[in-house]
Amino acid sequence: MARNSQEIERLFKMQKQIFMFSSWLLQKLDAQVYQLNEKERRILMALSSGDLAQHDRFIANAAERLRRIIEEMARLSAARDKVNSEYDRQRMMLKLMAERLAQMRGEEQRAEEERDLMELLERRYG
Repeated sequence: MARNSQEIERLFKMQKQIFMFSSWLLQKLDAQVYQLNEKERRILMALSSGDLAQHDRFIANAAERLRRIIEEMARLSAARDKVNSEYDRQRMMLKLMAERLAQMRGEEQRAEEERDLMELLERRYG
């Protein structure tokens, strides 16, 4: 039984690492979304100022940049949704693995206590 709990503990540690990687990936995606929002805000501020609103070329370039930002935000949103669902799945697997490990350790402890009790009875009455 000791081997089983060791294997589960090893899997539990790997599961924790995957969970941490998912968390890191979510943070990275959030940072990218923030940067895109800042770019979009700067472009919209420039477009709304009276001096630049008259220049067709600038407006065309800004509109193209906004289009690319919106497309990138859509890709990031899809990636974030995917990573978030994987993050949730990993969190659930981590919880189940922790419960299984606790159960295995309890079973091993009970078996060890039973062996100790049998040894004690054997020495006492056997």
